[in-house]
Amino acid sequence: MTTNISIQRRLSPLLLEWTAYLHCAIGVVLFYDILQTIGSNGVFNAIAGHYDRGFAFWFLFSGALMWVAARLMRWVVKEVGAQLPARLGWHLIILSAAGAFILPVSGFWLVLLQGIILALGRNR
Repeated sequence: MTTNISIQRRLSPLLLEWTAYLHCAIGVVLFYDILQTIGSNGVFNAIAGHYDRGFAFWFLFSGALMWVAARLMRWVVKEVGAQLPARLGWHLIILSAAGAFILPVSGFWLVLLQGIILALGRNR
């Protein structure tokens, strides 16, 4: 059981956090021109009616949400000293498998791996 907790403490939050960083970095590179356009339009309400801008926003926003989830996971295991529930891993597996099915050439595979580590890295 100690090994499983160790795997969770070292890998799960760290992998998700780095996935978030990678996601946001790729988003900034891919959508640099679109982000400049949003900025030059004053940011406020600069997305409505522009699907490319909306896509860029949600791509970067989902990376930020991943980062928040990773930081929460890190806090749970390091500060609280609790184990992450296996069901969190199963939720990640289900969501990322659906995402990978719909969009096979994507980063959903990274999150799928992280879900497997969480779900199967425990005795229950």
